Amino acid sequence: MRLLNRFLCLAFVFGAVVATLSAQSAPCPSIWGIAKMTFLVSDFSLARSYYGDFLGFEECFSYQSEEGMVISFKVNDRQFLEFIEDPEAKDKKRMVSVSLEVDNVQEMESYFASKNVCIIEKTRPDGARNEVMAVDDGYGNKVEFITFRPESLHKQSKGKFLSEKRISTSIHHVGLYTDKVKNDDPFYTGILNCKEVIRSPENREELPIMIYYALNSCAEYIEHYAHYDPNTCHPCFLVDNMQETISVLRERKKEETLAKPAVGRANRWILNLKNSDESKIEFTEAYCIR
Repeated sequence: MRLLNRFLCLAFVFGAVVATLSAQSAPCPSIWGIAKMTFLVSDFSLARSYYGDFLGFEECFSYQSEEGMVISFKVNDRQFLEFIEDPEAKDKKRMVSVSLEVDNVQEMESYFASKNVCIIEKTRPDGARNEVMAVDDGYGNKVEFITFRPESLHKQSKGKFLSEKRISTSIHHVGLYTDKVKNDDPFYTGILNCKEVIRSPENREELPIMIYYALNSCAEYIEHYAHYDPNTCHPCFLVDNMQETISVLRERKKEETLAKPAVGRANRWILNLKNSDESKIEFTEAYCIR
């Protein structure tokens, strides 16, 4: 009996070790794209004027969150821009969170736990009836992981609120604040298993200025470039023709300011704008300049 008990104990310990090693070596669950970005705005009327009237995105619904009431604007059936009103927004970091879509939020939480990543919000339902959890990316950016439930406001809006006035129909990438761009970033490449697709300069023996990370199971990106201002966090919208985009915005603008387009480090036309809260919005063409 004593030998049997010892054998059972050893078997239990061995099983626990195998399970731990398996969890630590498990690949990151699939990330299917950029679901939404949430920002503070000093007034909901600013969001409705800038993102609604000027950029042409349609307001689709609202819901209560822990940070306050959220109003949502639809980019396409799987991507949204959301805003929370705060009269002091201009004096704060305005990006509340970036949300990445996954199949199973609880699986994502378990994966982070196995990697000893600090989970700042455990799996829970949000005010729109989705499942969400969140971590800090190590730079002070809240990265949320979301599973759109069939009964959620987001899923129930499918096929609706898709205005023909939208200046773009997709978010190409999100720019996230970092104080220093790193080779082999511990969170994005190490934990999320993102792939480096664009780097400037290309020579890895030189310190990077900018890196694009492809999310692990889709064709959307996280952009890192070093900056002193955390409010460089922004959505970047894909447009077919930059000149036509500028022309449309020029016709629509009232008090909004238009900047000049430029050629970015990825050798594409880009356009950077800011709303009256000084929150950044970017546009890019899909193709490099020929």
